[in-house]
Amino acid sequence: MEQRNGTIFFMRNALPAPNVDEVLRDAGPQPKKPRCLSSVTEHLPLSSAAEAPNKAKNNTNGHIPTENGLLDSEVRYRRLFEAAQDGILILDAEAGFITDVNPFLANLLGYSHPELLGKSLWDLGPFKDVEASKSAFRELKAKRYVRYENLPLETKGGLSVGVEVVSNVYQVNGKKVIQCNIRDIRHRKDAEQREDRLRQAHKMEAVGQLAGGLAHDFNNLLGVILGYCEILETQTALPEPTRGMILEIHNAGTSAKNLTQRLLAFSRRQVLQPVIMDLNETVLHMETMLGRMIGDDIELVGVLGGNLGRIKADPSQVEQVLMNLAINARDAMPKGGKIVIETENVEIDEAYARQNLHAKPGPHVMLTMSDTGTGMDLETQSHIFEPFFSTKPPGQGTGLGLSTVFGIVKQSGGAIAVYSEPDAGTTFKIWFPRCDEVAVATQHEKGKPLRGGTETILLVDDAASLRALTRRLLEDCGYTVLDSGDPAEALRIAGEHPGPLPLMITDVVMPGFSGSVLAEKLARIRPETKVLYASGYNDDSMIQLRVRGQDYAFLEKPFTRVDLLRKVRELLDSCTQTSSQ
Repeated sequence: MEQRNGTIFFMRNALPAPNVDEVLRDAGPQPKKPRCLSSVTEHLPLSSAAEAPNKAKNNTNGHIPTENGLLDSEVRYRRLFEAAQDGILILDAEAGFITDVNPFLANLLGYSHPELLGKSLWDLGPFKDVEASKSAFRELKAKRYVRYENLPLETKGGLSVGVEVVSNVYQVNGKKVIQCNIRDIRHRKDAEQREDRLRQAHKMEAVGQLAGGLAHDFNNLLGVILGYCEILETQTALPEPTRGMILEIHNAGTSAKNLTQRLLAFSRRQVLQPVIMDLNETVLHMETMLGRMIGDDIELVGVLGGNLGRIKADPSQVEQVLMNLAINARDAMPKGGKIVIETENVEIDEAYARQNLHAKPGPHVMLTMSDTGTGMDLETQSHIFEPFFSTKPPGQGTGLGLSTVFGIVKQSGGAIAVYSEPDAGTTFKIWFPRCDEVAVATQHEKGKPLRGGTETILLVDDAASLRALTRRLLEDCGYTVLDSGDPAEALRIAGEHPGPLPLMITDVVMPGFSGSVLAEKLARIRPETKVLYASGYNDDSMIQLRVRGQDYAFLEKPFTRVDLLRKVRELLDSCTQTSSQ
């Protein structure tokens, strides 16, 4: 028997012992201090180790394994043990002491080889929960095979490492040992999470497209309902019961309009009016309103960052985000609690962006809202941004609050994430891309008196009932209206009209070609004609107009009589001013 570098070599029976130097040379480089085990069979793979004592008896050919063959098995196994890209841990099955560990596992956990040898399983960082470790140890000895799909180990430095563990119990020379094969599954889990987030994003996109399409059709219907309600309300001879019923219809239509706007916000098809703004100013402006809304039993705290960067967003929509998040937090704290709103400049790097599917690398302004409420489990978190999903009893909420937040943030070029645990509160983080431009204070003009006119207006909309209502509203104020539901026919009408045509009002989404294409074609034959787009749907053609930097007038559907007449007069007056210069 001879020992070199801690490995024992010995041969039995008749054959002469080989030269150890030759064996080592043929085997290649050996580890400096491999663990010395009691017999060759302790180094064999599981099947070989279990079967080795009986191989001589069961050999049907009558050949007895030679010492050379056993030595070759030892060398091959040791090479596999040392070079394995999975962790291998050998334990004494009775006491739980570590008798061997391969380099991969030692490096993974940040320990040196000597630090691990001879220690009990629950003396080390990965298994410091003594009771849980001993319980698992007893289960393993009883079942002889245990598999853990996702076991969080802890490195020497305190870092959590997700691993998959397969443990076996077998005997070596009558003594039980446990072999644990440990695989680092962090990359696999990261890939699975990215796939789940991508699948969720695709699902949200599909639901958003459906919601946006429905909202577009609803807006046309609601425009007719609300428009004729306005006309009826101006009738002085109506009896009071009839007037009351008309008012109820109008109120229901307005509620449906608001619901439709939330669907459009989720689908990211809402018409926004983004400006360069200071997020801190918006939070401070909303402080009083939020305080009244959440009640006296909830403390509201603001921690606003200094020298905060600017963002480009629609101020009214950012206010909607704050209100919806505050309502969600309030409902999670029925017995009172605390809401903290924070703002700060952050830099998102590539690694963080990969972990958060919608986030993009670069400078951002982060808005955080945290509460001390009931929190959510992972299953609930996976659905909270879906429209109509709610944890409240039926009839208590629409389930559109957080989906509206999601849509506004995405349409503003930002990203949102939620962090929560049951009974540990919830935190929403929103990242808006940071802008270097100076914020411009929004000025609200006082409403001007409504005025009609005698100009000729071309009206194009494929929704016949809404087109008829719009025509009536315009003609009642003195305008001459040429209308069509087909863009190609509208071009022909414009070309054949003998007099001036200062304005065209057109829908955006129409069969044949879009309103923006119609405007381009009209400009070739009527370059002086102004265009007013009317839609409740932020169509791709409108996005392209913004990308090309083109100015355009827009009227959001469903519009009121006042909105229509004021916008029309504003554009016609601008035509007059331009021609007089």
